[in-house]
Amino acid sequence: MKPSPPLLLPLLSILLLLPLSAGAVEVVFHETATVSGRRVTLGDIADISPAGGRAGTLAALEVALAPAPGTDRELQAMTVIARIRNTPAASGVVWRGADRISVHRRGVRIDRERLKEIIAGFLADNMDRLPRAEFRFTSIQAPSEIILPTGDLTWSVTPSRPEILGSSSFSILFKVDGRTVKNCTVRGHLEALAPVATATVNLKKGTVILPDQVTMSRRDIATLKDPVLSLDKVIGMQTRRTIYSGRAIEQRHLEQPPVIRKGELVKIFAIRGPMRISTTGIAARDGRTGEIIRVKNVSSSKYVYCRVDAPGIVSVEF
Repeated sequence: MKPSPPLLLPLLSILLLLPLSAGAVEVVFHETATVSGRRVTLGDIADISPAGGRAGTLAALEVALAPAPGTDRELQAMTVIARIRNTPAASGVVWRGADRISVHRRGVRIDRERLKEIIAGFLADNMDRLPRAEFRFTSIQAPSEIILPTGDLTWSVTPSRPEILGSSSFSILFKVDGRTVKNCTVRGHLEALAPVATATVNLKKGTVILPDQVTMSRRDIATLKDPVLSLDKVIGMQTRRTIYSGRAIEQRHLEQPPVIRKGELVKIFAIRGPMRISTTGIAARDGRTGEIIRVKNVSSSKYVYCRVDAPGIVSVEF
């Protein structure tokens, strides 16, 4: 013979049928309730009457922890009663209403588009630290949505590289009412698009660049170490390595061309205080302005170390 099912919450059913005596406090549980904070109070899930000091004391009693933001949990009325029944304010209370309460906690939803907007705002706020370019954060890998507690929401953004440019991820630390609630990492590719000097022909090592050998083209400068952002910074410079056609030119690829060539006749100025004596020499190697090079004195056939001052002019102090 199949056993009979047990009676459902018989004690609560009896309590709900009890008449309200004069001066008694009545607590009526709701079927559903919505909270904002981390804890659920009796006042969140029930109506308490009559109003007064005792009702206020009961309403402030914590009866459960709230669910995570944006989610629900179910509370049993009997469990709530058992939790607070030894509280002096609960003595003689008449309990009525639902035997189960579904509690929902409010939350702030942050979707992927909002995460992108937060990073874009961070980049806009730090433009003084970045080169002039059009910035795009692409190939984003991030949660489709995060749910945060309600309250005064603030955040801070930390790029994976202190200089920002070249960062492959951004960490967003969320705080509510000054308390850290979430640290979210957003990964992707930070593009910085800007016109840069680019070779239009193959430039061999040692080439002095001419105007028709370079042009400006739009590139992602986040992938370049030190791009050249104007043609006047490359024209007339000498290449330190071979640069192939179509490649962006970087500062490290360039150097000033020599103003004196090896074997070139130069004027040597020997200087001592106000005294200046000049003679003719032959450069033993190429020299750039400010460099020290060996020069053969034609008159004495001796080599002296001279500073390059200008095309065809060197000087030495004695």
